[in-house]
Amino acid sequence: MTALSRRGLLAAASALALLPLKAVASILPKPPPAKLTPATDTAFGISLTDPYRWMESREKDPDWAPYMTAQNAYARSVFDAIPGRDALARRIAELTGEMAATRGLAVAGPYVFLYERPVGANSYRLVVREGMTGAPRVLIDPNTEKQDGVHISLDWWKPSDDGRRLVYGISKAGSEDSVIHVMEVATGKVLPERIPRAQYASPAWLPDGSGFTYNQLGKEGLPPSDPEYFLRSRCLLHRLGTDPKTDTLVFGGGYQSDLVVADKEFPFIITQGGSKWALGVLSPGVAPETRMWIAPVSDLAAGKPKWTEVCKASDYVVNGSLQGDDLYLLTFKDAPRYRVIKVNAGAPDLKTAKVVVPQGSRVIQNLGAAKEGLYITEMDGGVGRVRLLQTDGRLVEVALPIEGTVTPLFNDPMAEGLFVASENYVTPPAIYRVGADGKAVDTKLTTPPPYDLSGFRQTRMFATARDGTKVPLTVVHRADAKKSGDNVVMLDAYGSYGINSDPYFSPRLLPFVEQGGILVTVHARGGGEYGREWHLAGQKATKANTWRDVIDSAEYLIKEGWTKAGKISVEGTSAGGIMATNCLTERPDLWAVVYNRVGSSNTYRMSFTPGGPANFDEFGDPATEEGFKALAGMDGYYRVKDGEMYPALLATAGMTDPRVPPWQGAKISERVRVASSSGKPVLLRVEFEAGHGIGSTRTQADNEYADAFAFIFWQSGDGRYQVK
Repeated sequence: MTALSRRGLLAAASALALLPLKAVASILPKPPPAKLTPATDTAFGISLTDPYRWMESREKDPDWAPYMTAQNAYARSVFDAIPGRDALARRIAELTGEMAATRGLAVAGPYVFLYERPVGANSYRLVVREGMTGAPRVLIDPNTEKQDGVHISLDWWKPSDDGRRLVYGISKAGSEDSVIHVMEVATGKVLPERIPRAQYASPAWLPDGSGFTYNQLGKEGLPPSDPEYFLRSRCLLHRLGTDPKTDTLVFGGGYQSDLVVADKEFPFIITQGGSKWALGVLSPGVAPETRMWIAPVSDLAAGKPKWTEVCKASDYVVNGSLQGDDLYLLTFKDAPRYRVIKVNAGAPDLKTAKVVVPQGSRVIQNLGAAKEGLYITEMDGGVGRVRLLQTDGRLVEVALPIEGTVTPLFNDPMAEGLFVASENYVTPPAIYRVGADGKAVDTKLTTPPPYDLSGFRQTRMFATARDGTKVPLTVVHRADAKKSGDNVVMLDAYGSYGINSDPYFSPRLLPFVEQGGILVTVHARGGGEYGREWHLAGQKATKANTWRDVIDSAEYLIKEGWTKAGKISVEGTSAGGIMATNCLTERPDLWAVVYNRVGSSNTYRMSFTPGGPANFDEFGDPATEEGFKALAGMDGYYRVKDGEMYPALLATAGMTDPRVPPWQGAKISERVRVASSSGKPVLLRVEFEAGHGIGSTRTQADNEYADAFAFIFWQSGDGRYQVK
C-alpha cells in the first residue's frame, strides 16, 4: 500500500474555497481502502466477523503505518477546507493560552509542590515553593525537555514526607510508559536511579525518606501491545543509591503463601504520616472493590513485612485512610451510596467494624484523614459536597463557595486542613483549604483567567428515558440562548466504571458556545452519579441503557424545541466510544456527527489487548457465555450494516495509546466508510506523537477541538462553516 502524498492532499484542499458543498466530496482525494482479512469468532452460538483483523498487528504489518498516515492526511485536507476552522483554532489557542492551570498539590516539610501550566505554556510542569507564598522554583518542565526528539510528559510524582526528595515518572509522546526518576528537591539534582515499567507505580515513601515502594509491570522486554504487558505486576522496595535490579519484593504474587494474587491485580502500598501501619492494596483493574492487607511500617522498612488480611473483594471496600491506629474504610456493601466504617488497624475485623458515616441520600466518593478528623467528599445530585467527621464523632458541613465539582487534592493526617479544587463549566477552578471551622478559604494558588464569563450559563435539566428513569443533563449555553430547531447541539457522555461526568472548566469548550453551540453532558447510567445502582444499570448485560439514555436525551431536547435531528452531534471518549458507536448504529438518523475520541468501538476484541483482563469486571469476560454475549451486544463495530445511511463520523487515534489501541479507531472508521450509503464524510484523525490524551500538549488538544468543532458546525449546516 502506498501512502498518499500529504502535500498533494493539502494542495487540493486549498482549491476548494469556491466549490459547492456537493462538489467537495467529489474533488477531495480519497484515502486508500484498507485490505480485507476477514476473521470470524464463534462462541455460544454467535458468530462475529471482522473484516479488518490485520489492523491489530499494527507495526508487524507493513501496511499499517502507510494506512494511518494516509487516513490522517485525508482528514487534514477536509478540516483545512472548512471555512472558519482556522479562526476557531486561533480563538481556542487564545483562550487556553491566557489561562494558567493547576492540577495537583502536595505539602511536605517546608515545601508546597504545585503541578501547574503557566500562561502560554504547552505542558504542565512541577514547581516548588517554600510555604504558601514563597517564590516558585521549577523542578521539572516538559516544555523545555525532549527525549529522542519528542515531547515528554510528567505522569505522576510524590515527595517524601520531609520534602527532601521527589520520586516521579517520565514518559515519551503521551505513551504513559513511565520511567522512575528521583530528585533532591533542595538542589534539583536528579539521582542516577532509572526504573522502567512504572506506568502504575503508585509510590509510597518510607517514613525516613530512605526509599520507597512502587508497582512495576510484570515481564521485562514485552512491548506495550503484548496481551501479557499488564499482567503479574509486583510491588517492590527500592532503597536510594542501590541498583534497582536488587529491589526487594514486599507485596504481591509470590511474596507470602496466604497472599494469593490474580494475574490481573495490581499490588501497591499506602503509608500515611502518624501511623505505624502500611496498607497493601490489590486493585483488580477497573472494578472499584479492592482487597486490602496491613503490616507494620517498621517491618516494611526492613524489607520483611508480614501481611494480615483486612478485607476480601466481597466486602466491597473501595478506599481506606489511616489515622494513627484507626483504619477508615469506604464500602458499598449493603450501601449502594456507600458508607464509612472504622476498624482497629492492629486487629482489623470487619465483623465488629463501627459505622461512623452511614449511607445517606448523597453518594460518598472519597475520604481523607487530617489532624482534626476525617474529611468526606460526596456527590449530591450532581453537586460536590464536603463534610468533616470530627474526632468527637460529629459531622460538620463545609460551606463551599460555588455549586460544582469538588476534587480532593491533598490531606495529611499530621496536619490540619484539606485542599480541594472546585469548579464547574462556567467557573474556573480555584484551590481552597478547608478547615475545622467548616469554612473553605481561597489559597490564591490559582489566578483567574482574564476573560469575561458573564455571557455563559450552566443549566440542569432532566430527560426521561424510555423505561421512565430520570436522566440528569448539564447544559452549557449562551445567556441569550433560545429554543430553536436551528441550534447546533453536542452531547457527550461516558457512562462506565461508575465514574461521574463531573462538570469541569475548560476554555477549549467556550468558542463552541460563543458560536451559538449548546453543550450537553448526559449523566448516563453506567456512571456513578447516583451510586452503585446507577453504575450497575449500565454495565455488561445492561450496557444498552448507557447509549439509550443518550438517545432518549437527544429526543427530549428535540421534543422541548431546543434543536432537531441532524443538528445534534454526540461525542464519546475512551469507554465512551461504546456509547458513541452504538448511537451511530442504533439511531443514525439523529446525528450530524458522531465524534469517537480514542474510543472503544470493537469492545469484544478489546478483551484481547493488554488492558482487556482488567476490564472483564466492567464489560464481560469473553470466555464465559454471559460475558461473551454482553460484549457482542455492546460492540458497535459488529453492528454496522451495509447500505445504511450513516451520519458523518470523526474517529481519533493516538499511535502511542496504551489504553485504547489505535486500531480501534481505524477499524470503525473503515467499516462505516465502506458500509454507509449517505455519502457523509468519515474521517480518521491520527496523532503520531500522542496516546490517550493524558500526556498530550495544549497545542495538540487545541487543534483537535478546532477540527472537531468546525466539522460539527459544517455537518450541522451552519452557514458560516459551509464551503462557498
